[in-house]
Amino acid sequence: MPSRPPGLDHSPPPARVTSSTPLLPLPALALVFGALAFAALAACAPQMELAPAPSPAEIPTLEDRLAERPDDPNTLTRLGVAYREAGRLDDARAALDRARERAPDDAAVLFYLGVTAEEQEDWGVARDAYQAFLQVDADPILHDMVRKRMPVVRREHLVAQARDAVDREMELVDREPTPGTVAVFPYHFEGVDPELAPLGRALAELTVTDLVRVGRLSVLERLHVQLLIEEMELAEEGLVDPSTAARSGRMLGADRIIQGSFDADQERVDVLAAAVATLTGDAPDPVAEEDALERLYELQGRMVVALHGALGIQLTDAERDLIMDRPTRSLRALLLLGQALEAEDRGDYQEAAELYEQVLAEEPGFDVAEEGWDRSQDAAEGMEVSPSELAFEGRPQVPPPSPGILDPRDVFRDVEAIIPAPEGRDPSAELLGNEGIRASPAIIDLILRSSGGDQ
Repeated sequence: MPSRPPGLDHSPPPARVTSSTPLLPLPALALVFGALAFAALAACAPQMELAPAPSPAEIPTLEDRLAERPDDPNTLTRLGVAYREAGRLDDARAALDRARERAPDDAAVLFYLGVTAEEQEDWGVARDAYQAFLQVDADPILHDMVRKRMPVVRREHLVAQARDAVDREMELVDREPTPGTVAVFPYHFEGVDPELAPLGRALAELTVTDLVRVGRLSVLERLHVQLLIEEMELAEEGLVDPSTAARSGRMLGADRIIQGSFDADQERVDVLAAAVATLTGDAPDPVAEEDALERLYELQGRMVVALHGALGIQLTDAERDLIMDRPTRSLRALLLLGQALEAEDRGDYQEAAELYEQVLAEEPGFDVAEEGWDRSQDAAEGMEVSPSELAFEGRPQVPPPSPGILDPRDVFRDVEAIIPAPEGRDPSAELLGNEGIRASPAIIDLILRSSGGDQ
């Protein structure tokens, strides 16, 4: 999508054309209006902007209007967009926040609040506003653009949360964790073959997925945990240190941290995992599983069943069967999944999408990979659109000014609003000339937009 700098394409004020003519029957009247409108449009087409948006030049007028009507959401929205076009992000944010209070489901308010917050790097507000925008009726193309931008904003929000947690660690030491909340560390690789190391992230992702499917615990998303670990700059050994688990658990607000390690070669794999209590750093005896490397998928399922027991949860037969119904039986698919997760964690969405595609070629229907591909593909496309380009595309969402005393032209209606729709007309009355309109002098005011500033 080509870059179009904001604030340069704005429609000039409309010109007023007044004509005095006898009032005609509706069919003739419609033809006259249509001809006049078509001629004006043809003359102005090269310069007209079909989706005008407020420009910085309108700020004084909008501020005056707002002084008259301080609670008008349309004026607040247009003023917020105009402030943003002028680079006054704080003023734009204040106006759009007020507009949202008065029109919480307005598409333009939510959209431009998301864009403005993103430019301010207030990722939490941007994420919330975009999510709300996706729930309201709006232009489907713009919906698609925001949906693809969401994974980028979501990741930035998680990074900001991780940095904030590290900065506020001393404040969080005494925070009570949320009962039943679990975070899963990536499994630390202790083998000698580096090609097998990505299995650590794959094991963590599948563990999170299984815990969520059973639904007995509240599980933090793996990326949230991974980004905190990176922000803490933990050495690899810290991933299996109970004191590190307790420390990170307090920052995450998790009741338990599941951490583990695995040793593997081309023949065998051994896995150890434990559920560490955040408040005390205590952990029950670790879960230990061993199997042939080619049966890692089965080993991982047994390990999750055992971890539920270590957490004091007695699974039903149906829940146990749900866990043991493995999504893949391919070791190559698990290796590729781990590599895709590594690429996604570092923000390389294009590589992640390509790797997820390879996973699906190896194991069609692997739901974890399908979700990862959708997420990474969207993020890769979303990265190509800047907030300024997104704002430019959102101009049709901006509402027109509300009618008011500052601009008497606002009280006039469009030509289309005067001409009745087909279902509202009576052909027989029109043919007989009895449609209720008499041929008498009248003043017709046509409001047309011209290419210049004269009125």
